[in-house]
Amino acid sequence: MALLVLGLVEFVRGALVFSMLPLYGQYIAGYSLGVIGTAISLHYLLDNLLRIPAGWLTDRFGGKWIMTGGITLSGLGVYLISLRLSPTLFMLGAALFGFGSSPLWPTVITGVAAKMPLKQLGEALSKVFIAWLVGAGLGPVTVNFLIGHSYTWAFLALAGALFLAVTLSIFGEFPRGLGEMPSLKGYLADLWEEILSLWVLYPGMFVQTMAVGVLMPVITIYARTVFGLSTGQFNYLLIGGGAFTVLLLLPAGKLSDRLGVKGPLVAGFFAAAICLALLPLQRAVFPTLVVGAFLGSSYSLILPAWNGLQAKVVSPEKRGTMWAIFMTIEGIGTATGAFIGGKVWEGFGHAAPFFVSAGVLAVMAVFYSFNNLQKLMKT
Repeated sequence: MALLVLGLVEFVRGALVFSMLPLYGQYIAGYSLGVIGTAISLHYLLDNLLRIPAGWLTDRFGGKWIMTGGITLSGLGVYLISLRLSPTLFMLGAALFGFGSSPLWPTVITGVAAKMPLKQLGEALSKVFIAWLVGAGLGPVTVNFLIGHSYTWAFLALAGALFLAVTLSIFGEFPRGLGEMPSLKGYLADLWEEILSLWVLYPGMFVQTMAVGVLMPVITIYARTVFGLSTGQFNYLLIGGGAFTVLLLLPAGKLSDRLGVKGPLVAGFFAAAICLALLPLQRAVFPTLVVGAFLGSSYSLILPAWNGLQAKVVSPEKRGTMWAIFMTIEGIGTATGAFIGGKVWEGFGHAAPFFVSAGVLAVMAVFYSFNNLQKLMKT
């Protein structure tokens, strides 16, 4: 049920961010791109900033009602967006959706890590990312079909998805809180000690999402500039690449469980760096697709190994809080990468973002080749 809840909320998030907020905001509500961009930024800002307190609340009180209340608040945000009464309410709706979705990932990851045996953790986390990718991918595709008929139908679909998510969260099993915890001062002191002990992981958290973020503002423009692909054609390619990655996540998670996290992680970083360096050298669609398929394979190695490692290094009583910190660092990496990608494109040309992304992943591959990750594991 936790995976279904995650997939449903990410379905709505993907539909809002990539379709509804830009299209409905501009063509139906008549808001400026500045208002729409601010709404999307507020959504991600609140989601990231509130994950840490949401993770702490999950550790102390459990995940069920925190997540149920959060999804309900997200539903209120979608309702405010649909009213198109004013730019302020439009932005407030997007912000409320971010506020409400902030407990989602800490709660789901904490629940998976608590329930699964160590030898199956990589496989289990692969299923989490499959739920995320499928939900986030189907959201824009479904909504783009529905808005061809009516925006009302699109909003009803989003409301239905959130209603189902709330229902599942009420009746599903989620992490229970620890009840009595140490004093806040003692808890923060222990938390700070654990944060410092895991410093070797923070570069990887930041850089792997930064590498993706570098390409976010330029990849669609690159496809149109170099290959002459329309947005629709490029979307089909993204769906195909995403499906390829999803299919490989589960066997890659099992491989990580069998071999340990270091081998698949380092191999994935190296392979992704090579593929990213090769992409801008292609001048035809088919070889680009082949390289892209290998890139998807590389990330299917990285994701379960990396997240399996994160799940194994945190103390059980701090899982929600630590995962929230991890994901906040990753979110900052994505935002930083997007800024760098646009600047590098403007300053050095269309191939430069790919080489920058490849370079940082190659550095991470070397860095983790010479670090003993096993000694960090607590579970």
